[in-house]
Amino acid sequence: MPPLNSLDTWSSRNEWKVEKPKSKCFLIGEGANTEYWYFDSLATRLAKEGKPELIELKPVERTEREKNQSSPRKLLEHAVAVINGRANGGEFIKDTDRVVVVFDVDVFKDDPDGYATLLADFRAARIEVAVTYPSFELYLMLHKRGALEATILPHRQEIEENGHAPGSRRRFIEKLASDELGMNPKTNHHIGDLAANFEIALVAETKLNQNPDLAVGRLTSNVAKTIKGVIEDGAIDL
Repeated sequence: MPPLNSLDTWSSRNEWKVEKPKSKCFLIGEGANTEYWYFDSLATRLAKEGKPELIELKPVERTEREKNQSSPRKLLEHAVAVINGRANGGEFIKDTDRVVVVFDVDVFKDDPDGYATLLADFRAARIEVAVTYPSFELYLMLHKRGALEATILPHRQEIEENGHAPGSRRRFIEKLASDELGMNPKTNHHIGDLAANFEIALVAETKLNQNPDLAVGRLTSNVAKTIKGVIEDGAIDL
């Protein structure tokens, strides 16, 4: 098996003709724009490299109405609608396709029981989750080499408390990410360019909690881990 942290060695057999139709992995993000920009860029970059070989990554661009329904519970409902053919053009094929929902856990800071119930509901519906605590900005920062050690870990307490940045109406992690990345992740579509550094994020993420069950109140991201799993599942076995 190729090294888990090397995209260059994953599915490097593009010259093989694949007779089996590609299955699809639908990616549904919480944010109105940020997650879609990122996953659309990542899917495009991976597709150009023939990765995954047997699975097509399909970020779901939500409608204007859906963008205003971004709670994790609403995302679960949207994912179920995709599975049942009531959303995203009825493209989902139950025997082969899968859905991954990406959401922030910060809203459950004071409701761990509610979060546990939600996870159970996702699993009962056979829907995968990729979560971040406090928010997706943490995952984005992992794409900058050295940001974990230089910026994230020194501010662990402030990030986990998820309060507002001093003198600002923005959450601490939002302000920190904007300063570190040189752009506002919520408004700048160039946030998708970070996907070029997926391998950096993949390695850095292993130094955080990657278990969704333990996410509330601690630095957490299993986004890269989840995508890596999809890539490996979609590789051609020699």
